Amino acid sequence: MLLNQYRLPEGLTETFDILDCTGGKTGEVIARDDAHRTGVWHGAFHCLIISQRDGRGQVLFQKRAAQKKIAPNKFDVSVGGHYAVGEDAKVAGPREIREELGLDVRFTDLLPLGRRVFVYCFTPGVIEYEFQDVFMLVRDIRPDAFVLQKEEVDGVLDMELDCGIRLLAGEIHTIECSLYRNSTAVERVAVSAEDFVPCLDNYYLKLLLLARRYFQGERKLFFI
Repeated sequence: MLLNQYRLPEGLTETFDILDCTGGKTGEVIARDDAHRTGVWHGAFHCLIISQRDGRGQVLFQKRAAQKKIAPNKFDVSVGGHYAVGEDAKVAGPREIREELGLDVRFTDLLPLGRRVFVYCFTPGVIEYEFQDVFMLVRDIRPDAFVLQKEEVDGVLDMELDCGIRLLAGEIHTIECSLYRNSTAVERVAVSAEDFVPCLDNYYLKLLLLARRYFQGERKLFFI
């Protein structure tokens, strides 16, 4: 089910639980901008949406909005967002999917892939220290059916799984994919590995390899 676009009420400041170096809550809270300025640990939800179409695996990546402070215009997982104070993946996951894509899912629909430790220091003045709870959603839905949260998501990239693996493994330099926006307009775009959010852990390649294992029938030992 697709829902109407959600917006954070005007004037409301996002506030996070501060985590310690093991991912546990310290009991302190911090505003979003302060968290990214000081580099305190906080929590986030990530989800990659996958499907099979005409016998081929497909994966969806979001294109981050141009006004984002962290990695603007870069491709990232299908859905990603911070935990507000008191939230966990069970609460924030379905909320983030609804906000960013207009898609209504249950937490039990999500396949857990474990926790990722993420450090982002590629933008001057921004230090991102996150514990990311990572999930996969197997859902046969075309990206032109999404209602995108324009403040967060510029578009949704529809990528063939095997081509994406070759790209992120460095076997090829670019691939062509379809990019969908809210207008339902679709364009063919050339995508390179440099178009993704910078990381040091081959995160996106690991996710695609897990997706391939899923489509091959594996269901055990799924960890990012």
